[in-house]
Amino acid sequence: MALIDQIFGSIPAPLISEFGINATYVKASSNQVYDPETGTVLGSTTKIAIKAVITQLKPEELQGFYQRTDVKIIFAASLLSGYYPQTTDSIEYAQNSITRTAKIIDILSYRGDNPIMHSVVARLG
Repeated sequence: MALIDQIFGSIPAPLISEFGINATYVKASSNQVYDPETGTVLGSTTKIAIKAVITQLKPEELQGFYQRTDVKIIFAASLLSGYYPQTTDSIEYAQNSITRTAKIIDILSYRGDNPIMHSVVARLG
């Protein structure tokens, strides 16, 4: 563990827990398959309760391939117990009494195999 992790590693989880909203991380199983006849993806998922901060992307973050309706979602890495986000996963949260599903399209966590928080870009469906 790096010195920066020892000093700052415990900060994100309590802040996100206090200021974040309730959300559900939907982890897709590795054995999912696409059924071309029905147009659906078959396979199981695991749902994990998390607290997350959801923000809009800044114009300089759009990088030409994000859409203006894409969102950045930040949550503590400890909530996933060592699991690293994948683009097959999604996050569900309530917005104005409507459950929104945001499909992860990009992972912005840069701390290698030991991140203290995850930052992902997700597309609302």
